[in-house]
Amino acid sequence: MKTTSISSQTISTAMQLTVSNAQTEIAKLQKEAVTGTYADAGLQLGTRTSTSIDYTRESSRLQSIVDSNSVAEQRMDASQLAMKNMSSSAQTLLNSVIALSGNTDASSKSVAATTATSVLENFASYANTAVNGEYLFSGINTDAQTLDDSFVSDVSADLKTKFNTAFPDPSTVTASDITTFLQDYQDTFDWPAKTHASDSTMSSRISTSETVSTSTTANSDGFKSLVLASVISSQLVNAGLNPSAMKVVNDTTTKLAGSAIAGIDTQRAQIGLSQERVEKANTYMNAQKTIIDTQLNDLVGIDTYEASTRLTTLLNQVETSYTITSKIQGLSLVKYI
Repeated sequence: MKTTSISSQTISTAMQLTVSNAQTEIAKLQKEAVTGTYADAGLQLGTRTSTSIDYTRESSRLQSIVDSNSVAEQRMDASQLAMKNMSSSAQTLLNSVIALSGNTDASSKSVAATTATSVLENFASYANTAVNGEYLFSGINTDAQTLDDSFVSDVSADLKTKFNTAFPDPSTVTASDITTFLQDYQDTFDWPAKTHASDSTMSSRISTSETVSTSTTANSDGFKSLVLASVISSQLVNAGLNPSAMKVVNDTTTKLAGSAIAGIDTQRAQIGLSQERVEKANTYMNAQKTIIDTQLNDLVGIDTYEASTRLTTLLNQVETSYTITSKIQGLSLVKYI
């Protein structure tokens, strides 16, 4: 019988090589068990790698558009809320003017003037609404505050000065006089010059082939009408006019407040249509992304249960190898001499 000797060093080296190979496989399996995909898709797929890259790129592109849509949705939601409050303020002003009709007592006039001033101040606050550092009603000039902080006092003082200059004695103003004055005031009221807004609105790409307007601008007629209605009422309703002139002021304010409500609600409807289109676009893209992700998973996906089982087996084998190697390294002839 022939006896072949095997040194403990040979066994130890073989064990170390086994452990090294196992550790490489463990790193691969750990990644696959966590991600659910091949650790090296290129190695596994070969010529089909380009297909997986195309799927991944398209899925990422769709997700990027959906994510950007959430910013546009936030902007439109905030715009809707601000315009709803503006429309409500215009209705409050309208109700106040209607309630004033026929009332000539000082208390009623004072209340109406205060209400109009409050409406104007609230409008200025809503018009300067900003989300994520962008002013909602400045059109494409999103970094510019829509109205100056002194807007209310400036526009009020301007009308008051013009009125006092034209009519030193308000009690003598006729209905014809105030009609002409108010018409001239409206005709020369340069609204865009009083804002920092652009006439152009923000547009957003909401899908791979669709772009919509996702903001509005304060330069619209609805906003202008609300400013005119509130400033005229706040400055003239308690200015000492006789009943016939007061009726003209109230009629003008009523007409302007009604136009403001109609104009602002039209803008709300336009934003609402954009919101609906964004919602539909998101639904379509999410469905499209699900299909692509499913195809990608079929291409690069692995059985995570199988990967976890293999990982556990390898870890046990490595642990066993460490134990055996340790015992071999502990062998010595000295113990047997």
